[in-house]
Amino acid sequence: MPSQTDKPTNRVVFQPSGRQAEVPHGTTLLDAARAMGVEIEAICNGRQTCGKCQVTVEEGHFPKHAITSAADHLSSPDGREGKYWGTHPQLPGRRLACGCEVQGDLMVFVPEESQARKQVVRKAATERAIVVDPAAKLYYVEIEPPTLEHQLGDWDRLAAELEARFDLSGLRIDPILLGTLQNAVRADDWKVTVTVWQDREVIRVQPGYQEEIYGLAVDIGTTTIAMHLCDLRTGAVLATASRMNPQVAYGEDLMSRISYADNRDDGLATLHGSAINALNELAVEAATDAGTTADAITDIVLVGNSVMHHILLNVPPRELGQAPFGPAVSDAVDIKARDLGLRLAPGAQAHVLPIEAGHVGADNVAVMLAERPDQAPADEIWLIVDVGTNGELLLGNSVHLLSASSPTGPAFEGAQIRHGMRAAPGAIERVRVDPDTLEVNFKVIGRDEWSDAWEQGSSGTEGQETAEERRQRKRKALLGDGPILATGICGSGIIEAIAELFMAGVLTPDGRFAPQVESPRLSWQGAKAEFVLAWPHQTGTGRSIVVTSDDVRAIQLGKAALYSGARLMMERLGVDHVDKVLLAGAFGSYIDSKHAMVLGMIPDAELGKVFTVGNSAGDGARIALLNRAQREEARRLARWVDYVAVALEPRFQDAFVEALPLPHKHDAFPHLAELLDAAAARRKARGVSDMVSARERRLAARRAAGGE
Repeated sequence: MPSQTDKPTNRVVFQPSGRQAEVPHGTTLLDAARAMGVEIEAICNGRQTCGKCQVTVEEGHFPKHAITSAADHLSSPDGREGKYWGTHPQLPGRRLACGCEVQGDLMVFVPEESQARKQVVRKAATERAIVVDPAAKLYYVEIEPPTLEHQLGDWDRLAAELEARFDLSGLRIDPILLGTLQNAVRADDWKVTVTVWQDREVIRVQPGYQEEIYGLAVDIGTTTIAMHLCDLRTGAVLATASRMNPQVAYGEDLMSRISYADNRDDGLATLHGSAINALNELAVEAATDAGTTADAITDIVLVGNSVMHHILLNVPPRELGQAPFGPAVSDAVDIKARDLGLRLAPGAQAHVLPIEAGHVGADNVAVMLAERPDQAPADEIWLIVDVGTNGELLLGNSVHLLSASSPTGPAFEGAQIRHGMRAAPGAIERVRVDPDTLEVNFKVIGRDEWSDAWEQGSSGTEGQETAEERRQRKRKALLGDGPILATGICGSGIIEAIAELFMAGVLTPDGRFAPQVESPRLSWQGAKAEFVLAWPHQTGTGRSIVVTSDDVRAIQLGKAALYSGARLMMERLGVDHVDKVLLAGAFGSYIDSKHAMVLGMIPDAELGKVFTVGNSAGDGARIALLNRAQREEARRLARWVDYVAVALEPRFQDAFVEALPLPHKHDAFPHLAELLDAAAARRKARGVSDMVSARERRLAARRAAGGE
């Protein structure tokens, strides 16, 4: 009898991987692919049921590989494969890799949708790919029903079948599933699809063949919560939901949350419950948008700063509020989602990324995972600023990387600003101030044209309206039936507004409104001033939207915290410049790099090397959700980066005070030299002193009130 090695062989080449080998005649394409390490999706493991392993044969002669490939070099599509195509539409040339055998040389193309590890490419400062290899995966099996002679338990037979077909040995089942297991396996003639987590535990059993499997990536910020619902098979983001963190009602910053949890008997329970309720509501919202339900979600990855991390896990954050700021746990945490109070699939798993230190949390680890500063060239210095209520920074490269935290406060996210609001329709997000006339042109979220085109409108007829027609148009806008009007100002808008006012010579370097400036937009209330961005007719509410002296001060305090942290890290690393700056955060994609630098949020750098990368923490959570190996990489990064407690640095107070002026008291900004010189010239032309005295402010207030 001939041995296996005596069988004739055929050469099979798989594209786009380019892998090739001689395989025994009669081998299924799926087995040939697996032998070469070509990963083709096959949930049913060769039963011609799921249809996920579709491939095509490229016909013709291929001299490079010295083969001639033809469709008839595969066995005929009969048997179960034939039945599958009988009930499913077949694209020209498609075959099921599990249902056809090699009978000649072949050039086989594996389309993207059939690849087990699909590529999800995201472009920001660099181009990278996420290899989809999630912790939760689907497996379809058909098990033998029990008989009077063989009464082995349903789970035991299911586990044996999973081991035999997929080599999943030592599996356990979430005990919560035992109550519904018998109904599930009997509902569709002993055919089931199971969800297995980390190749260790069955966390869901569904009757029949199923292919839907979902996960959530969540960034819990101090002020906002962002959630992405992802298809764990394809990596696609199916829906995104976000809202204000309801914990803001119990304190706007981290220290106030710590105090609330520590000083009230129900403080921690209240904070934990409010966050969990928000997550449950967001999960329903995202699932509904994607056409599914929250109980179909089997995996969730969560990130947040250290205080949010502890509150989420229902751990008292008291120690994070006092030296030495020791966390209860630094490593990653795996826990049942239901044990956190999350209403997802009954057996759903939750993974919380590790934290770096008491004041640098899992969100910063997620930023590292997304932006990979640890892979920066050794001759470059990268600075990553995650802008939020609790700003976090990363500085360095592949040789040495530092991290730090700066309590910036909620002003950058629209809080503590008189007319501040979330980035929602109607929020002013872009601002330009004419340096000569001081007229303002702005853009609101949800409307394409800038405000200077509003009066004419896209049709060019609004200028001919009667007073009554204009009144009706504004009324419709208020009711949501007309064009969106200005309702407030969000984080990117307040940053641009203050930077523009400074460049126009309205604000002095110390952040005060110049009393010498005369404009109908500038008014004084005692020693404080406010500047109108949008007039009442542009808001439809009868009130103006303004930037106040207090708004400017709140932004100054926040930006000084960021800048001083970066400066002290640079001093620790022994560098005097940065080569590349990445602005991250919930609204990071919307911050204009020039305005951020003029404000003094970041150190001087070539403007072409300053990038906005959006919510990198959320992207990092998504990477960890879609690729289980990246969870281990996150653990490595959390322990490799060096944490700097900037608030304890000897020079912290001095560095903070130096960073309060616009853009800075001492540091040079050569890449902004032309802009800063022009601003200084405008102030000089208006007779504005760079240091505004209290007396000058009082005189301006009297002048505005009609006094001497």
